[in-house]
Amino acid sequence: MSTTHCGIARRYPSVDPRIAAFVAGPLIVAVLAVSLASAEPPSGVTRMSAADAERAGSAIHLLKRAVGGSIFVQVEAPAKGMRLLAISADGTNVALADQVGEVSGSLTLADGNGTQLGIPMPGLLAASFAADGTWLAVVDGRGALWRVDAASGRTTLLADGPFIGSPIIEGDGSLLMLAVPSVEAPYESHLVRFMAATGSLTRLSDRELVYAAFPLDNGDLAIVAHEPDGTAVHRLTKAGEQALVGLGLDAVNVTVAGNGHVAFERSGEILAIDAPGSPPRSLGAGSRPCFAPDGSSVLIRRGNRTLALDIAGSVLAASDQPAGFAASAGCLP
Repeated sequence: MSTTHCGIARRYPSVDPRIAAFVAGPLIVAVLAVSLASAEPPSGVTRMSAADAERAGSAIHLLKRAVGGSIFVQVEAPAKGMRLLAISADGTNVALADQVGEVSGSLTLADGNGTQLGIPMPGLLAASFAADGTWLAVVDGRGALWRVDAASGRTTLLADGPFIGSPIIEGDGSLLMLAVPSVEAPYESHLVRFMAATGSLTRLSDRELVYAAFPLDNGDLAIVAHEPDGTAVHRLTKAGEQALVGLGLDAVNVTVAGNGHVAFERSGEILAIDAPGSPPRSLGAGSRPCFAPDGSSVLIRRGNRTLALDIAGSVLAASDQPAGFAASAGCLP
């Protein structure tokens, strides 16, 4: 599931501490730029120009820089506590939440020109831009799935769910999701494909507790799931599943790059595994790792800062503001 090739879900409070470490936040899709300049927004949706936002003291600025083969985006927002949910592929559009997990909330879409859309929602858990940038898949505070038009802010309910985490939007318009019994107590989480055109759900794995799923470069999926002896990563192919690496009972916030590299958190330390069978190596202190789309760097949280590290653990970029790699959703510290 969960959070750059980011997973469907990574961390969500739960009665089970193993789940709490992973689920909620935490799939990655390539995203195109979104223009927020359009016709009058629907009722309840507010549109603010860059000039109006500056006058109101609510301007949102996006600062971009190249980090390896990816784009590191820092979001300067006036309101502290705004949660960064998703970033477009070119880093010029972001989705932010004023609060996460509540029964009501506001989704803010901001572009690099300073234009903003404010969209009232029944709570917010996660969001992902579609590949063409024209809409977002949004999971609300109840776990319901919505389609949000990126130009107008118009919302359409797709499914009641409940789901958790950031959807992976596939090329045919279907979505990979984690279906749960309830958002409050996701003691089971099943990897499913939701077909928006028909409303049908197809379960993709027999595993009862999937923490995260990540697209791999060859079209397969990496699944992070609970096993009797701890957390493990499996490869899901059309022919079935095969084990990749076991991480033990104390591995949390697992992320998998498209090239198959694995990073995870253990006791306040970030560890990386370069290939199945290779021993874990330390990237230093930190939490909530997320790989860049090209797999050459990893985003972590260290203290109050967001850092981008190379695969050896050296700091490439740092931010005191919400930040992440372009083309990411869910996998944002």
